[in-house]
Amino acid sequence: MRHMFAKNFQHCWIQSSLIYLGSIIVLVLCNHGLANVVHEDNQRTSACIPCSATYLAADPNYPNILSNISVSTESCESLLSIVKVLKFPNLYRSLEGEGSHRSLILKLQAIESDSSSAYLDGFNCELVSIETLNGVFADPFELQRLVNRRVYLDAAVFGDSNLELPAALSKSFVVEIHMDLVPSSTDKLKMVIDLPLHVRYPPLDSSGYSNVEISQPDLYIRCRKKGIAKDCQWGVSVIEVESTETVNWLIPCGDDAHSTVVSSVTFLSALICALSIVFASIFYHPTI
Repeated sequence: MRHMFAKNFQHCWIQSSLIYLGSIIVLVLCNHGLANVVHEDNQRTSACIPCSATYLAADPNYPNILSNISVSTESCESLLSIVKVLKFPNLYRSLEGEGSHRSLILKLQAIESDSSSAYLDGFNCELVSIETLNGVFADPFELQRLVNRRVYLDAAVFGDSNLELPAALSKSFVVEIHMDLVPSSTDKLKMVIDLPLHVRYPPLDSSGYSNVEISQPDLYIRCRKKGIAKDCQWGVSVIEVESTETVNWLIPCGDDAHSTVVSSVTFLSALICALSIVFASIFYHPTI
């Protein structure tokens, strides 16, 4: 009897130990998983990249460029703490102008902070705006002229290099613009980006208009210490703003129902002009 009681007690003790050990393992794994989720979320919104990476949109991993960076150093954390000081919660966008050549206006107002200017004094900080466009494009030569006039720090376009392609044949067109964050030259860190846009030839539509939707841009702040040449890094952080309404551009276009008439008239006009030239060259005799 005593032997059976001791044996049952031993079994119960082993089972209790296994349950306790299993609970500890589960808690450790859960905590590790939560830590990874938080870490991945931090990677998704802020990270450090080498200064040689001039354009964010040029990275093949864009727009997931920050989520693929896992190396974090003390200098990187210092940069990210500076970047996170700047907050731009308010975003305003509008399309201004008339006709086929208009301007996309983007305005950002920072949260006023007495420490912002002090932080920025020792750093080179930039606002990076990345617009993804379909049906419209930005002229790279026009953007370069704006850079030369120091309207922007830098600007680049990625996508179809053939600006004459119609909208139906063109792919997404990405525009990346960099602006300097200098408190002495800004109105309380109020940033305004004036992006000139041009229409591609729209597809036919029975309504007579083609609607081009310009979605919200990807916005970043990036900072680096002044005077650092070796192991230079950008601290990059996503600017989280409230979602804004999509900007719509109604572009006049042809009606598919009229394509037969238009094609016939165009063909007849071209034929008459060609025959006129032929007859004129045959029967025209210049007088000497």
